[in-house]
Amino acid sequence: MQKYSKNKIWFLGRGFEEYILMFDLDISNLSNCRILDCNAGSSSFTTHMNQKGFDVIAADICYGKDPEEMEKISEKDFFTLMNAHKNLQDKVEWVFFKNHKDMVNYRIKVYHDFLEHYKKVKKEFYVESKLPKLPFLDDSFHLVLSSHLLFLYDDRLDYDFHFNSINEMLRVSSKEVRIYPLVSLRSHYKSKFVGQLINDLSSEYQVKVQKVNYHFRQGAYEMLCIQKNPKHEDKCRLVSRDIIKVEGK
Repeated sequence: MQKYSKNKIWFLGRGFEEYILMFDLDISNLSNCRILDCNAGSSSFTTHMNQKGFDVIAADICYGKDPEEMEKISEKDFFTLMNAHKNLQDKVEWVFFKNHKDMVNYRIKVYHDFLEHYKKVKKEFYVESKLPKLPFLDDSFHLVLSSHLLFLYDDRLDYDFHFNSINEMLRVSSKEVRIYPLVSLRSHYKSKFVGQLINDLSSEYQVKVQKVNYHFRQGAYEMLCIQKNPKHEDKCRLVSRDIIKVEGK
């Protein structure tokens, strides 16, 4: 069994259904929205959203690699984390997933869906980038999503990285940035950076902590929502729904 490295930032992807709940998304409100999934890893959100006709781009430092190398990275990270997870089951809640086996099967499907899409349309939908810099123009997207990077790895990514990364995501967004989760990797409490970032951003943006209907990691029941005052109105309606129903995994 491979050892879990405390300095590694993992490439494990989350699934489309998880994104809907983690970010409190209402698909019916996104048909006129351009979305960036920032530091997306091997997630299947971009895969399924594009297949459904939505305008979504994924960005990650690993997307410069060819599909064969990407497959090796995805599988290595997946199996390392699944092995490590066997010793962390007391830190999760079996709500979204029924049990460990259900989680493993779901995550295998997620990275297989991602790899299939990546092989076919890599240049069109998957952009190599590394926070805190993004290769996009100002206001390129209505909504920017960031999953399982900021706050989670606050033991190896300092406050300046968090602050600069969020400001960069706000630069390329015309409306809103959503970040999940707010807890640290080794804790079920909010990251030490959450409160400070809210204070530092609130003078310029509308910043709120919002509960979400996704339960897996203990304490990870909230996202950070940062809203800009749009320069002009358009047809993109970023309205969250109070109760979310997601079709079976």
